[in-house]
Amino acid sequence: MPITEETSPARPPIPDYVPGMTVDEDEINLLDLFIVLLKHKVMIFSVVVLAGIAAVVISLRMPNVYRSEATIAPTTQEKVSGGLSALGALGGFGSMIASEMGIGATGSLDQFDVVLKSRGLTNTIIREHNLLPIIFDKSWDAKTGDWKVGEPSSLQKASAAILGMFSTTPDKKKDVSKSPTLQDAYNAIQAMLSLKPDKKQNVMRLSFESKDPKMAQTILNYYIVGLSEFLRRQTLDDAAAQQVHLSQQLAKMTDPLLKNRLYELIAKQIEKEALAKIQKYFSFNVIDPAYVPEKKFKPKRAQICMISIVVAFFIAIFLAFFMEYVKNLKTREDPERLANLRKSMRLRNT
Repeated sequence: MPITEETSPARPPIPDYVPGMTVDEDEINLLDLFIVLLKHKVMIFSVVVLAGIAAVVISLRMPNVYRSEATIAPTTQEKVSGGLSALGALGGFGSMIASEMGIGATGSLDQFDVVLKSRGLTNTIIREHNLLPIIFDKSWDAKTGDWKVGEPSSLQKASAAILGMFSTTPDKKKDVSKSPTLQDAYNAIQAMLSLKPDKKQNVMRLSFESKDPKMAQTILNYYIVGLSEFLRRQTLDDAAAQQVHLSQQLAKMTDPLLKNRLYELIAKQIEKEALAKIQKYFSFNVIDPAYVPEKKFKPKRAQICMISIVVAFFIAIFLAFFMEYVKNLKTREDPERLANLRKSMRLRNT
């Protein structure tokens, strides 16, 4: 009996079939992904090059910023045995006076942080050293010694014309630009100042950034001196008020022993006031003084360029796969779905 071979029905040819390739829709072939990248290599290269050139141009146009740094530490309060023994002899009244006089109190990092960030200290520094033209140097005209006047915009011209139609008295031409205020200067200078308290080492690191390295050191010194003078003035004012209070208590005392103790307290207070006046820096020591920086702090141009190139490279890869997906959607994968998508994106349904 002859053996007959059964013929299997003919299968449709597999498009783009490569011998040895396993047909699996869920499998991602790395070679196919690499081919997609090679097909769009010109676009990827162009995006990366343009991003690199743009990063170089933008970074070169950025001005150099210099940072000056300093380190301060609170002073430790010296033990005043005589004053403490005098307070102890007064009992409860002595405890009250001790709390009012602030004996044993020293400068703290939290106090330094609050004072250095305060609006009062910053505004005092700006006014005393005339820092407005330095902070807003682009708006300051050194030749005329006044603020630059900007060209009014179209909206400002139209508003002035409309107001002029309803005005019965002629209005003098006003400058469009206004001089910066203390509020503007405070916000700007606080953005340049950096405070880093280190409670573990009990020090505070201050830094100030400026386009001028010498000015960075100068303004940082203004803040250090300003902090000292603020705390000194506060202590002297408190000492004066406490002396008045002790004098009033002395007038009421009849016990000679208590009067002698009060005299000692007043003498200690006067001594404290005298020491506050002669100290160079009050309540703190300057561990590392401010210096003129020799190297720029920012911008880090090489880092900006490298990050821009890397980000542009990944964006270009995403665009390459997206373009390939859209191309496949148009040609062979699902033209009907693409047509429905376009129809749904229309504003009006026809």
